[in-house]
Parts: sequence; structure tokens; C-alpha cells
Amino acid sequence: MMILSVARPTRLANAGCFSPFPFELQTVVFCHLTSFQDVFSFAATCHQLQDVWLEGVTTIYRHVAKVSITCEPHARILLADQGGPATKVGIRSAKNVHQMLRNQSMVYKAIAQFESDIVSKVRTGGLRAEEYYGPGIDGHPPYLTRTERRRFIRSYYQLWGLLKLDNLQQRQSRLHSVSLKQLLYLCEMCWLPNGMGPGEDVDSQSGGYGDFLVKWDHWQNSLKEVVCGRRTKEPPYKMEMHWELWEDSPNEDEKANGHLQLQSHPVAGT
Repeated sequence: MMILSVARPTRLANAGCFSPFPFELQTVVFCHLTSFQDVFSFAATCHQLQDVWLEGVTTIYRHVAKVSITCEPHARILLADQGGPATKVGIRSAKNVHQMLRNQSMVYKAIAQFESDIVSKVRTGGLRAEEYYGPGIDGHPPYLTRTERRRFIRSYYQLWGLLKLDNLQQRQSRLHSVSLKQLLYLCEMCWLPNGMGPGEDVDSQSGGYGDFLVKWDHWQNSLKEVVCGRRTKEPPYKMEMHWELWEDSPNEDEKANGHLQLQSHPVAGT
């Protein structure tokens, strides 16, 4: 809980709009906003609120990012890979926030292109689509579902971060920390039709929607068998399912710690 105190004796107290209120209370108002577009608009109201934003950016970012940046932990790792502050250190400047939002904008553009080039052509391979996509649905919808979107965003950030690592040992260490399920998601990201991030060196592919399997909702049961299935080493040889391998694998697909927005949003405040 944030403790309110007397406003600091800075030029904030001499400004106009919110001068009667202590700095901490003004920061709380920022923290209750639900997007950085709102943050930038609020900060632009007067010089006093601009100063509150710049001085309280670490705290404000921590609260607003929870509801406005999907898969924020992975987005934050990418920022560190790009030369930003280490993940154990809080966001330190508005410049860091703007970079996070530029990265998010790149991901949204990639999603829009992926939905146009790939998702609209997806087939369910004989599976009953309505079991995965809702009653009356006879095929995959022409857009990523909520859970598919999270898989895409998380994997995009992860692969983009890997490409920023020049040290081979760092890349290997990062990959060793990733679950088998996530490795399979990452492998598919290498087949994106338009490459990865600005200036990165994953070649564009044109293999079509058939190169993508593991990120679709209707393929998750098959993916569980791939991840958890192990054939016994001695006769009679049979397949055993180790479901704990799936449960131990971080699965953010069902978490709601990021606000999914179905439209691409321009980067504001830059």
C-alpha cells in the first residue's frame, strides 16, 4: 500500500492543476490508468503531471504494464536484450517505456500480417472445429484466438530476444531454460512469412499455413502427446504419458495477467 505524505518541496508544488495533492496521490492516479496512451495524455495536461510521470515512471510502468502489455515478462527480457535495464532493475525512464511500446507495435504488425497470410488458410485436419472454436463454427476463425495470440506474442518476444544475443553461450543457456513445449512454439516462429523484428536475420519463408501446427488451439491435445509421451526402454514397449512435463512447463495461455487487445495500436507519446 502506498503511504501518502506531504508534497515534496519541488516545483511540482508550485504548478497549476494538481498542486493541492501530494506527489504520491498523483502517482496513484497514474497507476489506475489502463493504457500508456492514457498515461501520455494525462501527463500532457500540464507541466506538473509531466513531472509526476517522469519522476514516477518506475512505479507507474509497473502498474499500467500489467493491464496493457501482453506477456510483459517476455517483452521486458527483450528490452534488456536490446540494451535496456536488466530485468531485475525496474524501468528507469520514459525512453524505456517508449521502446517497450515500439516493440509491442512490431508484434501487433506481425500478428496482422500473420492473420492475413496464414491464419485465414488454416484447416483443422478433420477435427471438429466447434469443439475448439465454439458452437456452429465449421473451421478455424480467420484470426488468432485469445490463447493462440498469447502463444504468438510470447514466442515472438522470445525469438527476437534470442536474435539479439551475440554470444553463442548466452543463446544456448537461454534455450536450455526453455521448456520443450515452448521450443516447439519457437521453431514455428522461424517460419514467419515476413521474418522477425526490424533488422533481424531470420529469413522470410513462404511455405504456407501447412508449416504451422503447434500454436493452433485444435492441435494442443496432440502437442501434449508429443511433449509428454515417452516410450518405455524395455519390452513390452509402450507409450507412457508423463503429464507432469506439461504441467511443469510455463503455460501463460490461460492467464489473464495481460490485457489482450484485438486491434493493432500505434505507439503513442513518442
